[in-house]
Amino acid sequence: MTSTLKTIDDIISRCFSAPLGELESLSEVAFDASRRQFNNKIFFYAPGMVHYETEFHRAADKYRFPSISITGEGCALNCEHCNGQLLTTMHAATTPDALWNFALEIHRHEGTGCLISGGSTPSGNTPLIPFIPIIKRMKEELDLDIVVHTGLVLPEIAEALGTCGIDGAMLDIIGSNSTLREIYHLNLSIEVFDMSMQHLQDYNIPFIPHIIAGLHHGRLLGEDRAIKMIAKYNPHSVVVVAFMPLENTPMSDVTPASPSDIMRVILATRFAIPDRPLVLGCARPLGEHRRELDQLAIDVGVNGIAYPTEEGYQYANDRGLSIQYTDQCCSLIYREF
Repeated sequence: MTSTLKTIDDIISRCFSAPLGELESLSEVAFDASRRQFNNKIFFYAPGMVHYETEFHRAADKYRFPSISITGEGCALNCEHCNGQLLTTMHAATTPDALWNFALEIHRHEGTGCLISGGSTPSGNTPLIPFIPIIKRMKEELDLDIVVHTGLVLPEIAEALGTCGIDGAMLDIIGSNSTLREIYHLNLSIEVFDMSMQHLQDYNIPFIPHIIAGLHHGRLLGEDRAIKMIAKYNPHSVVVVAFMPLENTPMSDVTPASPSDIMRVILATRFAIPDRPLVLGCARPLGEHRRELDQLAIDVGVNGIAYPTEEGYQYANDRGLSIQYTDQCCSLIYREF
């Protein structure tokens, strides 16, 4: 960065406020810095959670790295953007025995791991405690890679997860109290995300914070504060995703943030947290929006993209990057560096 941008706050502010014409030069600085910090590789993730097929890669093995909901389709919060719809795409395992039996199926089909997720309790956390002994057993006896959606993290959850040897804890970091209340239906303050990351760090759990660009009805609100919160800690990697309208939700007709606005979030994250792998995650709009965003994300120096478009693949190749496909969850990119 230039000498006039001396603090993280300055850097983030510039990325969010600079005219579009200035973003191109900032992107080049970010791209070059990312290549120096890491290497010339970019990792493309297609773990088989959804069917993915392009000219360059195909992933259709549902047991390779499946997503599991320990609450089935149930969620106490029914957030405005999701309303439980994302849970319907996951394998339901609502008891410890059901989770173990499905883990055996993954192992039998030579899967490498899984994402353990689920709906939220009224307090905003995933009800993981009853499943802790099975998660630990999945690691010890089946040697599966396990990443967990935690929701808000209480000390007792972090302590329990710390005994399991999980490979990653993923949680959304929200930087606006209005978004937390209006979208998530949680009457809390954003300091709970600060505390969640602190608890995970205290118990030496690899954690991968997610920033959801445009979650506040398709406009940027609080993403800058989320980045600042994350920058205080030592995440293993950072994932930026974007609000995408889902059917059967109150926000199904909301226009998502533009690719250039989402790029601002990625760019600010790249500068503010330069020594951690940065990924464009799987949740983002489809179609032309996705194609444009993939290219912008490459321009600002991401280290990985989940389910990239064919245009994204070709653009990475044109920019001289060494492309590597992997069938694991993108949150595990930290293992590559």
